[in-house]
Amino acid sequence: MYYQIADVILRSALVLPSFAAFACAPAEPDMTLDLTNEKVPAGKEIISGDFVHRVLPDGWFCHGPGGDSEGLFISADYSSLRYRGRKGVRAARSAVKYVRMAIECLLIRKGFVPIHAAAVALDGAAYAFTGPSGVGKSTRARLWIDTLGAELISGDRPLIRVRTMELYGAPWDGKERCFSNVRFPLNLICEVRRGDSFHARKLTPSQNRRLLVRQCFIPMWDTETSLIQIRNITELSAKAEILRVFGGKAPEDAAALREAIREKRYLKEQPDMKAKPGFVLREIVNEHILMPIDENIGNYNGAILLNSVSAFIWEKLQDDISREDLLTAILDAFDVDEATAAKDLDALLDRLNEMKLIEGV
Repeated sequence: MYYQIADVILRSALVLPSFAAFACAPAEPDMTLDLTNEKVPAGKEIISGDFVHRVLPDGWFCHGPGGDSEGLFISADYSSLRYRGRKGVRAARSAVKYVRMAIECLLIRKGFVPIHAAAVALDGAAYAFTGPSGVGKSTRARLWIDTLGAELISGDRPLIRVRTMELYGAPWDGKERCFSNVRFPLNLICEVRRGDSFHARKLTPSQNRRLLVRQCFIPMWDTETSLIQIRNITELSAKAEILRVFGGKAPEDAAALREAIREKRYLKEQPDMKAKPGFVLREIVNEHILMPIDENIGNYNGAILLNSVSAFIWEKLQDDISREDLLTAILDAFDVDEATAAKDLDALLDRLNEMKLIEGV
């Protein structure tokens, strides 16, 4: 079987069901997938997420945390893959998770950025919703589909070709199980944030890069490909328009975001701040206690008591956020006038800054 995923042609000894929409006529392959029963040599292992990469003289053997009875031999240039493990249909299903990773690495070398996002197409252009797992990327994409008539491209890990700024579907996905062999010009990336009211803020190129480094696939076991990906991300962060979008869970918010995009009606860029790591917030007997952990235990004299508003702000500071968006979140969540909220917020930020608990990003 032959499959074409963006700029990679794969010749596969396995029929891969989720790749069906990407089947193509026989052509000179960039990558081959064969089956093998060969023994796995010993070697140093690098753990990366759900994968373990055993370093071999000519590449890697990638397997799961449960052992090396199943996995994928990968050549150093990603042109040759050999699956070792299950047979028949079970082999095809098991191999996909390893093959996906190898294809993404080869695509990185060809100038593509795999991004953790839900992507839709509307009026001939692609829109990607990104953010941490569970924040509501799929919800935003579904709202656009249900209320605006958008088309789902991918529920997880679409591909962006940086040179042409196009977004491609891929034969792997999350819970949506959408395997669309399509591509569209990339119009916008939206960083999804929770909030009680809708507003969208444009990010600076440096904020773009910080976000994309978190949300894009970087193969940390492979130094050469990782460096290529950092260059790809840096170029993408300079070229892409990215919005930080708060709220947006109601159907009318989808229309509001679409209208804001159409009219370029965004809040202006603002510098971000973020809580420093090494602290954990706990609620004990109706009190909010900020406790240092790990190496911070010796640097701070005991725990810090916070009221409910301060604890709310600390939670918001776990992600990059501007002072203006913090103020909006407070006004949405608490019955307080803006002048009082702004004064109390600035006092708290000054206190946290003096204690070296927050940093600008």
